Amino acid sequence: MKIWAISDLHLGFSTGKWMDKFGEHWKGHHEKVETAWRELIEPDDLVLLPGDFSWAMKAVDVAVELEWLSVLPGKKVLIKGNHDYWWPGSHKKLNELLPEDIYAIKKRAVVVDGVPIIGVRGGDFIPWCPPDEELGAEALEKAFATLQKERRELLQSIEYLAGIYEGEQRPIALFHYPPYRIGSSESAFTRILESAGCSHCLFGHLHTSPEWERVFKGESNGVSYRLVSCDYLDFRPLLIDERD
Repeated sequence: MKIWAISDLHLGFSTGKWMDKFGEHWKGHHEKVETAWRELIEPDDLVLLPGDFSWAMKAVDVAVELEWLSVLPGKKVLIKGNHDYWWPGSHKKLNELLPEDIYAIKKRAVVVDGVPIIGVRGGDFIPWCPPDEELGAEALEKAFATLQKERRELLQSIEYLAGIYEGEQRPIALFHYPPYRIGSSESAFTRILESAGCSHCLFGHLHTSPEWERVFKGESNGVSYRLVSCDYLDFRPLLIDERD
């Protein structure tokens, strides 16, 4: 079984909202993704999608995007991105939405064909400001509160996995935001991932060349960090691993 990843599909079937305004390369991007997907991915493969799946605003509206995803080969795992407003508040409602062979993670974990997967949206980190300026107390408080909330959710995901999985495969972690600030490769998140024995951490959210160039990508303390925003990948799913 091959494991693939691609994030930030930003599908607009339900809303008519697409990404074309962000550049020519986004025109018809869902068709590029589908063509590459069918070329690369087999029915027994696993595809990981770390957030910003759809522009839908309500759960009832995302059905058309989920149907598009369901007919593509492979089993799929979603996590919530910052633009996934359609995402329901309860696990019951979330699971009722999902077609067969599509899984979603929120404060939980899944094991798909023996592959353990944890996930969290992640972010936001303390914003950067010039050395001669001070960050306002309100901005600091908001960033710290978000960091603490997302850290708790990551620990919940790991704890949930421990209750459903006793195998020897190393977990794969899905983040939407990078798990560290641009310019760094360490954070409270990375220390948790190392302790959990994760093999990979996959993230998206970033859509500009300067961000792509500056964000850390590679191996650190046994964890492989990969940026999988679909425009960064030229709209082709990225092969992450192959497991028996």
